[in-house]
Amino acid sequence: MNTLSKVTWMLLYFSVSLSAENYSSYERIAEPMAPRNIQILLEKEADGALLEVKGPYYIFNPHDGSRIASGLLGKRFMIHELDSGIKWGEEFVGIHQIYIKPRSSETSIFVNGIQYAGSIAIYGINGAISIVNDVDIESYVKSALTSQFVTPLEPEVMSALAILSRTDAYYQAMRANPSSFWHISAEETNYQGSALVVSKSSIDRAVDSTRHLILLHNEEGRNLPFRTTWTENSAGKTAPYSAIFRKDAHPDRGVEAPLAALSRQESKWTYRIGKKTLAHLFNMQSIGNLELFVDPDSSKVYGIRLSDGSTSANLDFLSLQERLGSAFLKSSDFTASLQEDSVLFTGYGSGHGVGLCLYSATALAQNGENAVRILAKFFPETYLYNLDAIPKG
Repeated sequence: MNTLSKVTWMLLYFSVSLSAENYSSYERIAEPMAPRNIQILLEKEADGALLEVKGPYYIFNPHDGSRIASGLLGKRFMIHELDSGIKWGEEFVGIHQIYIKPRSSETSIFVNGIQYAGSIAIYGINGAISIVNDVDIESYVKSALTSQFVTPLEPEVMSALAILSRTDAYYQAMRANPSSFWHISAEETNYQGSALVVSKSSIDRAVDSTRHLILLHNEEGRNLPFRTTWTENSAGKTAPYSAIFRKDAHPDRGVEAPLAALSRQESKWTYRIGKKTLAHLFNMQSIGNLELFVDPDSSKVYGIRLSDGSTSANLDFLSLQERLGSAFLKSSDFTASLQEDSVLFTGYGSGHGVGLCLYSATALAQNGENAVRILAKFFPETYLYNLDAIPKG
């Protein structure tokens, strides 16, 4: 099948909603797992920003929820924080927080020229402003995937990615400090708003066809969403999240990827860099010794130590790849050897090696597997959960 059929999702709906005995407490997970929004930090402690609303809108005071203004035709002004309150064309005396909500589905909001779905909150603190996009997670997933996948993948792979991206969004939203004004930052996630989202595109269809489906895992008696990610080509085996990202994660295990293993030799790459050049990148005099730190289960490199006899530099894989460039250090599956005047890196695959292997997922989809079965291979001991299955009332 090319896309997950309505029948597949209907069966999944009932299989999840009728299997409450698989969970420690169905009622306990129902309330916090209701569909929700995610708050994304767009600007932090900025002097000002160009804020434009096209179409009718409301303005609320998020401190007490009261409506303080509205407009029918839109508005475009720089927004600032003054001693007396926030100023956006008019001055909101004594008010240092405003929340702008569209009154119509046709209303558009722009911050510094970038369009965003949902609503916008502005917080003024000590003469600076922070701007947060409050958007439903379904819209956020469409935006996040659109900025990452310019070329469409197999429909079933896109559906799997939609579930993973949504799972991670719920994880981020649920783990945030309740007193924080935002869950994630646009800078860290490369969030670029809603303007790039194309209606009826492969990503749009994938998100809509998997609407409100997430993965859960059991952690100390509670079923929770978790950190998720994907890699281009694992070259045969994925690594635990904590090994590469150096952050606690549950579940935390790598899996075999047989289809990627079959093409391991085809994915081989090499990169040679001069010792002087490498030393310069790390502010060292020379490179006398090089040591790799390898995850024993996946054989992926999670760190490196360089030394010149008197000083040393330690970097995790992601920092090393950022320094050298992902076009050169293509994956975490590599070895390195010191040559006379250079360092030779030899590796396999591409990407950090964690999560869903896109190479394998694509091959599985082309062989007729659907998104549900693809995810089961890379995230064993997890459960698909349909948020629409929450009992009403």
